[in-house]
Amino acid sequence: MIALYPGSFDPVTLGHVDMVRRVAGLAEQVIVAVLDNPHKTPLFSAGERMGLLRGALGDIPGVEVAAFSGLLAAYARQRQVTAIIRGVRDGEDWAGEARYAWHNRLLDGGVETLLLPASPAFSHISSRIVREAAAHIYRLGLADGPLRQLVPPEVCAALMEKYITKG
Repeated sequence: MIALYPGSFDPVTLGHVDMVRRVAGLAEQVIVAVLDNPHKTPLFSAGERMGLLRGALGDIPGVEVAAFSGLLAAYARQRQVTAIIRGVRDGEDWAGEARYAWHNRLLDGGVETLLLPASPAFSHISSRIVREAAAHIYRLGLADGPLRQLVPPEVCAALMEKYITKG
C-alpha cells in the first residue's frame, strides 16, 4: 500500500509524527504531502514545513516528504496512491473528513480515504493551538517547556525564531 498523509503541517506536531509512525507500520510507503495553498498565509513556507517534517520523521523508514497544490485527488492519482490517510481527533473532525473522503472518491474512485483516530495522548493537539501558544510564550519571553509536549524540538526552535523576529 502507498499511503498519502496530506496536510498543512503549520507546524508539524507530535500528533502528526505519531500518525506517520502508525501508518508507516501499515504501508510500504508513506508520502507526507504538504499542501501549498496560495490562498492562505501560513506561518511557515512550504519549504520550511517540509524541512521541519524531514527533521521530525527522518528516522521512520519508507517515509517521503513532498509538497503539492491543487486537488488532493489529482495528486493522489499522479502519485499512484492506494489510500489517503486522515487523522481525526473528535466527532467534528470525523464529520468534516468524511465529506472530503466522499468528494475524493467521487473525483477518483481508485483511492480510498482511511480515517484514523488520533492517539489519546495527542488528541488535544492542533497546529492552530500550537501557533497561538507559541505566540504568547515567545512574545512574553517565557520558557518553551509546555510546547515541548506538543511539537518536536526542532519545531520549538523554529517557532521561537519566527515569533521573536516577528516581534
